[in-house]
Amino acid sequence: MYRISALILLAIVLWTGLPAQAAPSVAANAEEALRVSRASEGRVLGEHHLHDQNGEPVDLARYRGKPLVVSMVYTACDHTCPVTTQTTAKAVATARRALGSDSFNVVTIGFDTVRDTPEALRVFARQQGLPVENWSFLAGDSDGMAKLAADLGFSWFVTSRGFDHIAQTTVIDAGGKIYRQVYGENFEVPLLVEPLKDLVLGRSAALTSVTAIGNRIRLFCTVYDPSSDAYRFDYGIVLDLGFGALALATIIWLTLKLWRESRARH
Repeated sequence: MYRISALILLAIVLWTGLPAQAAPSVAANAEEALRVSRASEGRVLGEHHLHDQNGEPVDLARYRGKPLVVSMVYTACDHTCPVTTQTTAKAVATARRALGSDSFNVVTIGFDTVRDTPEALRVFARQQGLPVENWSFLAGDSDGMAKLAADLGFSWFVTSRGFDHIAQTTVIDAGGKIYRQVYGENFEVPLLVEPLKDLVLGRSAALTSVTAIGNRIRLFCTVYDPSSDAYRFDYGIVLDLGFGALALATIIWLTLKLWRESRARH
């Protein structure tokens, strides 16, 4: 019956000369999807009420006070979402080793509001081998999810296979402002860790305390080592800075000494 109906519809399109319209997709609207996503950077997220993997109500505002990584998936996905999740998990593990296990939070949000229930998200987390410490799995209703997606600059379309969506991981600062968007299902580790470094160690923070100065040193001396695919503290940078400061102090001392001797002779 369905095959006959499809054939009849095709015959009508051919007979009338009307063009068959392709289903909307992110691929067909890539430039617009990227523009919308980029435009969200600098935006402060509003209040968004969700439920965690245990069915408990959660507002995204509760994560303020620390940087937050947001990954949007749908749990029935058998291709892009699992790959993106594993890539995110690898980058998160690297960041936590470099910056501290409790220095930021992570949430995975299921945007398929029909099937992404708290139970489905629990199963997804277990299947992906994801840690539950400082990592939450959130579900919501259709209206709330549409508003959240708009806030995050996240685009998706319904397809015959499920959903076509932008592969986007969002880094949010401690005040709830979108700091950076990371794209791709197989993004490189530093693309996520570097913005987290900025936020955790305070690239723009005022140097008004010993802690702030120590964090600034850690910021510049914690570097990515491609050979080990990990971050390490580079003591060579500290030594270079120390020798540079010593050399500068020596030059200043010699200049002052020569100036005083010159004045004494006159």
